[in-house]
Amino acid sequence: MNTNAIVGGATNELSFELKYCERCGGLWLRPMGGGQIYCVDCGRAMAELPPGTKERKSARVPAGRHSRAKNTEVRDWEDGIDVECSGGVA
Repeated sequence: MNTNAIVGGATNELSFELKYCERCGGLWLRPMGGGQIYCVDCGRAMAELPPGTKERKSARVPAGRHSRAKNTEVRDWEDGIDVECSGGVA
């Protein structure tokens, strides 16, 4: 959206872009190329929160009996159902 304002014979052009708030999902206008990602209300709420940490903890995949138990469950399920007679759609 472009808004033209005539001030003292000169034309000043202001450009805005439609943006959604990345916290609440509301729509609002911000200056073109602006870096704001939150609406005013959410920006205030986010400013009150403590800063986040930049440390990342890696996720660990459980090993041992957990992985073996899953394989057993799948085998039991496959052995217990007659696929030809189930009437399901693939």
